[in-house]
Amino acid sequence: MAEEAKINQINKVIQSYFENNASETIVPVKKLMPEFIKAGIFTKDLKHGKPIRDILRELDKNDALQQIPYVHVDKNEQVTAWYFVPSTDTKKGTSLKSEVVKSKREQAKQAHSESDNAYILNLCDSVLGKKAVRQKRFDFLLGDFHKDGKTRTKLPVDAYYKAYNLVIEQLDAIQPIIVEKRNKKTVSGVGRAEQNKIYEKRKTSVLKRNKITVISISYSDFKCDENKTIIRNLESDLEIVKVKLKEFVK
Repeated sequence: MAEEAKINQINKVIQSYFENNASETIVPVKKLMPEFIKAGIFTKDLKHGKPIRDILRELDKNDALQQIPYVHVDKNEQVTAWYFVPSTDTKKGTSLKSEVVKSKREQAKQAHSESDNAYILNLCDSVLGKKAVRQKRFDFLLGDFHKDGKTRTKLPVDAYYKAYNLVIEQLDAIQPIIVEKRNKKTVSGVGRAEQNKIYEKRKTSVLKRNKITVISISYSDFKCDENKTIIRNLESDLEIVKVKLKEFVK
């Protein structure tokens, strides 16, 4: 089990954090990793908070999680999410559940706004001087039939500029699908990855047939690291996008 001295240090850091950030009512445990490292509890972060999660799991396994009274754990069959709250005594029931849901939504929203997907589209907005409609859906651009054999979902495009009648599609812009989802059969009888390829081709052909210009931008157009994450350089990245959109740039 984790050492008592380390547990005491962890509690002091959490208490101090909430005293200095009174407006925060629930935070993911990974957010306090810099504070734990500064206090000398850990030497470095791994996998976005793994050191503190390991301690919490150990305490939970030994039915001793109460030693850190600031912990809130949100479990389901697939995922365990760890949070810190100012006090587990004053944050119970539906109130805390709503805070957890809010926190997850805010994290997802922030992650999306900071993603390479959003970064590329923001560059396009800057070059064109227009704000695109993100995830635009057209009545004529449809996926395969659902199991009922009657209904179909409108396929979204990454960005649509009405002023230019232009669609931007990002190739490989989403991180690789996890293996289970990649191999899971869709209603069309193919894996998710293959289905995505089919839909990308369909989008291009159907949009062009409806006289909408389609320009594809790939991660490979930019300098990326080994994880296929863009190594951002605003000046050079803007030039790359300007070349891609040269026929629309005044």
